[in-house]
Amino acid sequence: MSVTLVSTLVRVGELTNRTFVLPVVIFFPTSRCNSRCVSCDWWKASGADDLTLDEIRTLAVALPDLGTRLVLFSGGEPLLRPDVFQVADLFRARGLTLHLHTSGLHLELLAAEVSRSFSRVIVSLDASSEALYRAIRGVDALALIERGVARLRRIAPDVEVMGRSTIHRFNFREVPRLIEHARAMCLDGISFLTADVSSTAFGRQMPPRAESLALTLDEVAEFQEVVDDVINRFEEAFESGFVTDPPEKLRRLPQYYAALCGQGAFPPVACNAPYMSVVIEANGTVRPCFFHDAVGHLRREPLPAIVRRNLPAFRATLSVPDNPVCRRCVCSMKTGWRNGPWS
Repeated sequence: MSVTLVSTLVRVGELTNRTFVLPVVIFFPTSRCNSRCVSCDWWKASGADDLTLDEIRTLAVALPDLGTRLVLFSGGEPLLRPDVFQVADLFRARGLTLHLHTSGLHLELLAAEVSRSFSRVIVSLDASSEALYRAIRGVDALALIERGVARLRRIAPDVEVMGRSTIHRFNFREVPRLIEHARAMCLDGISFLTADVSSTAFGRQMPPRAESLALTLDEVAEFQEVVDDVINRFEEAFESGFVTDPPEKLRRLPQYYAALCGQGAFPPVACNAPYMSVVIEANGTVRPCFFHDAVGHLRREPLPAIVRRNLPAFRATLSVPDNPVCRRCVCSMKTGWRNGPWS
């Protein structure tokens, strides 16, 4: 099916609360992680209940009939799973495109294998100096991921390598330096999002203390100045798409933190992720997106049953503008009538 047809089927499904296609699956090969980020708790997980290779094979076999086009490996750190490339082969054998979201700590070691399995690699880049990187991500590894990206670029120049930065009180002043650092690393682009402080996503047992990551009102005002300066200074980077977020989206970042302080509304969210995708965590938990509660579990029922029965039941009462989880979303996806994030 063409991109336009898939996008149209998603939008028709949104209007009718039916799932004609499920073009995107976000899959966690493992819950383990070898970073200790301030914005995430996956590093506390052991990975003991990760899906087995046979369980993942059953999942992979089901995806083509659901119209899946793209599987994003996320987590947790996917490259920590010893058989991760066997897992990748299960999906690739069904004709699916694979993207990888990684800390980058294993890229130098595994660049050749990564280049054979994934058409796009998204590397977490939250700081431009070793000291700040260590403070945010809990490991002394900035130089290591730089070498990993450089090796991947040498081995596979056609693989798209992007940077993604989670912005919070530790690094909001870093945004211009992160853009410059991404260029120096020869990345193909960089995107920014705020830290989630409201949900139990990312391996948490409970939401984090907001004050641990959120900005004060004075910092919000400073962040607004930083964003205005970035938009003025990096006009070419926005026009070329190197900064993948348009200026109006970047301005949402300080607006989000202002709302956390009780100053104004959260930025409006345009998202139809539960109509085009699911998140499958390492133990088989199935969520309609990163942040909403589970709608099923692969060890209790197959994914097609969850998609055709449980997912519409969840969406039947979902109003994105009014839902308290959606209103605080930091990572929305939107499919238009002619385009989607899998294209």
